[in-house]
Amino acid sequence: MKKYDSAALLRLCVYIQGEEVAGQWLKDNGHRELYEFWEAYEKVEKSFRWLLENNHKELAALVDGLHGDDRAKLFLLKGGHRELAALIDASSGSKPAVEWLIRFGHKGWLAVAREIFVWNKKHEKKGFWKIFDFGNPFS
Repeated sequence: MKKYDSAALLRLCVYIQGEEVAGQWLKDNGHRELYEFWEAYEKVEKSFRWLLENNHKELAALVDGLHGDDRAKLFLLKGGHRELAALIDASSGSKPAVEWLIRFGHKGWLAVAREIFVWNKKHEKKGFWKIFDFGNPFS
């Protein structure tokens, strides 16, 4: 996996916050895969396929792991991408995962995990109608 500097991960954080200009910056500055990662997370199938076709399987696995696929997290661990596996747990509020990211110097990925955590909290279903969410009956 490509190493990302703090500027690229910061732009990813800003893109997660909804600033389209940051997404364009990622594409224009050699980090299209980070742009496609976030698009894939938001359920854009074309972006997920782009990650796979352009040899960014670890970011595709990160998307799957963030959506609850434990096999994807295992794939990341076996592939030596512990920081991405920790990001999955940190983005759901795991204190040990946050501490691991800090201890091993992955503060940029920790910032991404925080933004995903905040984004998920903002977008979770709220209110009365949530009681009628029975999941996808076709899966």
